[in-house]
Amino acid sequence: MEFSTKAVAAMAEIMVAEMQQVGMGGGEIRTIETGMRELLRSVGAKALGQYLEQQEEEHQGAALECQCGQEMAYVCKRQATILSVFGRVSYRRRYHVCSTCHVGRSPLDGKLGIEAGQVTAGLAELLALAGIEVAFEEATRWLERFLLFRVSDNTLRKETERFGQLQQEEEAQWQQQSQEVAWLQQRQREMQKPVGRLYGSLDGVMAPLVREWRELKNIAWYRVEKVRSYQKRRRHGRRVGEQNDLQAQEISYHCDFKTGDEFSDLFWASACQRKADLYEELVFVCDGAVWIWKLIERHFPHAVQIVDGYHASAYLPPIAEAVFGVGTSPYQAWLENARTLLREGQIDKLIQACQRLSSPAQTTAAIHKAVTYFTNNQHRMEYARFRQQGYFIGSGTVESGGKQISGLRLKRAGARWTEQGALFTAKARAAWLSRTWEVLASKRTSLPLAA
Repeated sequence: MEFSTKAVAAMAEIMVAEMQQVGMGGGEIRTIETGMRELLRSVGAKALGQYLEQQEEEHQGAALECQCGQEMAYVCKRQATILSVFGRVSYRRRYHVCSTCHVGRSPLDGKLGIEAGQVTAGLAELLALAGIEVAFEEATRWLERFLLFRVSDNTLRKETERFGQLQQEEEAQWQQQSQEVAWLQQRQREMQKPVGRLYGSLDGVMAPLVREWRELKNIAWYRVEKVRSYQKRRRHGRRVGEQNDLQAQEISYHCDFKTGDEFSDLFWASACQRKADLYEELVFVCDGAVWIWKLIERHFPHAVQIVDGYHASAYLPPIAEAVFGVGTSPYQAWLENARTLLREGQIDKLIQACQRLSSPAQTTAAIHKAVTYFTNNQHRMEYARFRQQGYFIGSGTVESGGKQISGLRLKRAGARWTEQGALFTAKARAAWLSRTWEVLASKRTSLPLAA
């Protein structure tokens, strides 16, 4: 958006004169800046009100029809106040009332998506952005420093949740569409098959609700690229799934509080949005949770399946600790050998190495748990082959999403959520992390909410 240089210069001169008039000329820079921002906010509020009234004049002759089908009669020009990015803004506009059902409406408000006493779309977006980052009460204090006026934490919460609701509605449309055979067939005929690999990862993280902790299931869809400026760094020990020369790109996140079977529809719908069903090659990298692989087998049985190496390696230290004692030479030797077998995908030998241990009673459960895990996921743990073929073998992308969505926002100290509040806040935050926020902001334009 470009403005006239001449107009900007003229307004700047007026502002300087006003600042001098109120005695701000000799203050500290912070005081001057704050004063100038206050002036700009006051000017913006006044100008927005005048601009709205000018827009009103352009529509004074337009007929207005009520939802009941009757024509609404003009009554008078009525004053309205809205809460905008400049604070409270007042303006006068034409007001019509239906003689049949007595509903009142303003043509200008309908055209611009505003309503008396409500938050504007521009302010709503800022409130929601703050709400997905920090606790609502903290967010109101945080925003006050930027906006120079205060909005209630309840208004901020409602706007944040409204953005999440918009995301849920968007996903519901995807789900309905992805169940239509005709739509799926048309995609197969008309869409070009994307080349390369698309990755998918699923995971679950716990979130604190009012009466219980619930699992928030997460999906991450992404592509993987090599990092150009990669330098090896010395480490105390390398994780099995660690690949510092590969990096996830074009990540999109989706989440919901559902059981594994209920989560299936969102999984499939989001897959269709990312054209996962059309990709040249589809790869899933996840932990060993049974519900995850059931969903993948149901929808994408021919995809490459990889169990995250770091999760797999976590089964080994408890065995070595119980049998040899922490930090002992036998502990280090056995653990290093076991990790090497795992890293090379020699799962048969790894299972034998676990079973050969003389296990005291306290280690029997740990050995059984590890052997069961390795046996059930053996075909997903061919790490040497996976690395040779350039596959990403770590599920850190979806785990990072879980930490950013649930860990950094929902699990803040003292937080206890309603299920709806947690879900909508999580979905709004997922949209921001997925870089699809503009879609929600556009939808919010015609959806005012009470302050």
